[in-house]
Amino acid sequence: MMTPLSKFGVFAMIVCLLFPASSVYGHGLGIETIPSIDVQGKNLSVTVEMPMYFENEQEQLTITATENTSGETAKNVTFLIGLFHGNEMIFRNYFFADDGILPIKIIPTQDEKITIHGQQDSLLGAWHGTDSNPVEITGPLFESGGLYTFEIEIRTIDEPTNIIENSGIYNADLSIVDSVTFMQKDSENNDVKFGLKSYFDSVSNFVYDHNTKEIQFEMPFDWSEKQMSHVSVVHVETHFPKDFTEFLSPSYSGYANGIELFKSSVSVDDYTEEDERIVHFVLLQDHLRFLKNEMRNSGESLPDNIVFTLSTSEEIAFPLEAYTKSEDFKVNLSWDPLEVEPEVSTNFIFTIRDARTNDPLRSSDYTFVIIQKGNEIYRITGLAQVGGEFEKFTFAEDQTGPTIIKFENIRNTGQETEFGLVVASGSKVSFGEEGKSEIVEEFEKQEIVNETSENGGGCLIATATYGSEMALEVQQLRELRDNTLLNTESGTSFMKSFNDVYYSFSPIIADMQRENPVFKEIVKVAITPMISSLSILNYVDMDSESSVLGYGISLILLNLGMYLGIPAVIIIGIKRRN
Repeated sequence: MMTPLSKFGVFAMIVCLLFPASSVYGHGLGIETIPSIDVQGKNLSVTVEMPMYFENEQEQLTITATENTSGETAKNVTFLIGLFHGNEMIFRNYFFADDGILPIKIIPTQDEKITIHGQQDSLLGAWHGTDSNPVEITGPLFESGGLYTFEIEIRTIDEPTNIIENSGIYNADLSIVDSVTFMQKDSENNDVKFGLKSYFDSVSNFVYDHNTKEIQFEMPFDWSEKQMSHVSVVHVETHFPKDFTEFLSPSYSGYANGIELFKSSVSVDDYTEEDERIVHFVLLQDHLRFLKNEMRNSGESLPDNIVFTLSTSEEIAFPLEAYTKSEDFKVNLSWDPLEVEPEVSTNFIFTIRDARTNDPLRSSDYTFVIIQKGNEIYRITGLAQVGGEFEKFTFAEDQTGPTIIKFENIRNTGQETEFGLVVASGSKVSFGEEGKSEIVEEFEKQEIVNETSENGGGCLIATATYGSEMALEVQQLRELRDNTLLNTESGTSFMKSFNDVYYSFSPIIADMQRENPVFKEIVKVAITPMISSLSILNYVDMDSESSVLGYGISLILLNLGMYLGIPAVIIIGIKRRN
């Protein structure tokens, strides 16, 4: 199990990867910089820094004033600092720093009152300390998580007697991680322990509805532009037991104030905690602006909070993905058939990727492990030559219930990650009523074809042509479908229409290829130019609806030219010669 400090390290690493260094300073993190304060012709920045966890007997809060022109700290600065939490003032006092750096030692105690320890000057009564004895504040400080607001004024600069009036009041908002637990009832009236961990502000009003398989909670949030411009990320973790099968789902849908979130905003984490699944809400500033615009378009006034909703997804989102703890590697996983049942062979199809570039990693060693009830029931070591591979396993009649699919020692680095699913006799993975999950029912309605099948793979003709579902050409088609087309609405619509036609005849063609080697070679010659043309899409950016449509139409025209235009020109040329 990761310690809170190491979890913060992982979160900080994620934030640093998401944002350049200059933009990490924002509301709701452990550090914020007020970038521009004009004081008597000088332009200052003030940085406030404190830990996001208060777990030790004492912690340090540091406030630094810097002259933006020279990059050096300001001299003889008196700060007027007010600290607020939940609209209540905790303290408001003067503090002095001769070198512009004000360290304050925070010692939370059970005392009723807050007490400041140090020396006071005779002019403003500003508290100050020395290098060996900094200012200390004791009392009921930072007892709860959430957003803390620092109101800061600059009252002297350059000289201790140079008193400044009306320099302006500036705010910095920093977060203490808010961790809370809630006991809820499942569909059989059993107690289930849920946990929330917020890296922004405090969370409340948690409810789990076992009928809709839905979690809901809320957080205070100021949607004004003044506040939002400083918010880099809102991050909340939802924790629940891995053996809570009622809410265990391959994927989830997330909503904020009733607006569906982007898929990238909701991610499943099965590796950080041994016995818990964590589902992350991560709302970047662009996502928050999108939500604000959607709420404005509805014609209703902006609320003063965010109401989060998490529900088991109505459509399965293959491939699933999970990262190693170091975030060096990512694994995509799908399985076929969708019904993971005892005594039925299941194909687990996976791709090992570079987590930063998303490229498949060739020649990747791995150990594939299946775990039930804490016991290993299957272990095999393999090599994914093209980055993708599959393993087959048949569960015994008594091997049902929550199941962990684990990938160990990825590329001989010792790194690992895992996925959670449920094996239930007579039912689908994840949990609808009457033996058939709502996820799978919706999946079947949309007629999205799974990654592979017993008869040769999701790309049936290509698999039969090149001999394996792990062939480079088949892998290329799968990559194009899963990582490009299905990430846009137009691409998804195209795949639905294409599947309706393609899977009406492809099984017949694939069977004919297996039975007739000559026919197989004819098909290979016929489809190789098309697959080669599709490889162009691996070298262009297709991150919008317009780009998908543009490149798609261009490729269709290219293939029409190859398959119809060129033969037509040849035929016409032959006729003219005759």
